[in-house]
Amino acid sequence: MTESIKDKALRFRNLAKDETFQELIETVAHRQVDVFLAQESSTEAIDEARAIVVALKEIDTVIQSILDAEAVYDKKHNS
Repeated sequence: MTESIKDKALRFRNLAKDETFQELIETVAHRQVDVFLAQESSTEAIDEARAIVVALKEIDTVIQSILDAEAVYDKKHNS
């Protein structure tokens, strides 16, 4: 059975609003900034930090795409 877009959007919205999730994402992002700013960071460490930041952005993109899909669904089914 396939999950409805409404159910998935609700789960993703709840996750995005979850304080623990937000704290986790912010903590990981701040750690990567620290790597970027540290003079002693190796090229490999900076590359890894960059990849992590890109992955964090992808998480945001996926959440937003589900919420956008829900908005499109609502517009089509409430018109």
